[in-house]
Amino acid sequence: MRFIIETKKSKDEILQIIRDNTYIKTSVFDFPKGDKYFEGSVSENSFKIFRCIQYRNSFLPLIIGTIEAHEYGSTINIRMRMAISVIVFLVVWFTGVITACLIFPFVGFPMPAALVPYIMLVFGILLVIIPNKIEAKKAREKLEELLT
Repeated sequence: MRFIIETKKSKDEILQIIRDNTYIKTSVFDFPKGDKYFEGSVSENSFKIFRCIQYRNSFLPLIIGTIEAHEYGSTINIRMRMAISVIVFLVVWFTGVITACLIFPFVGFPMPAALVPYIMLVFGILLVIIPNKIEAKKAREKLEELLT
């Protein structure tokens, strides 16, 4: 998901708002403390953050933002995607499921068993789309609230 936030705030103000609301991780084993809404890293012109949650969600989107300063304000280009490890797992899993969908009709499985890969395919698609959209919507709303 990609979107743009236009704001009248300067680049420095935007970076300060992001830093104030982001727990900056210092190591892999460092867990968020306090009341920060995001965790991740903030650099001079960009940021890479996740929403801080108290539960595990592999479909939590990584929020990658770049800031472009203008004389009238700033433009924040935001891209959200899943973590690379989740994408790799899903490619392998969906490859197996799609292969089964293509092979099962020709192997002669009885009818209820032949439907299993198709059910897995639909379930997998819904499992990827629904949680990711829900989390992306929450993150987008919070970013728009903070930056506009």
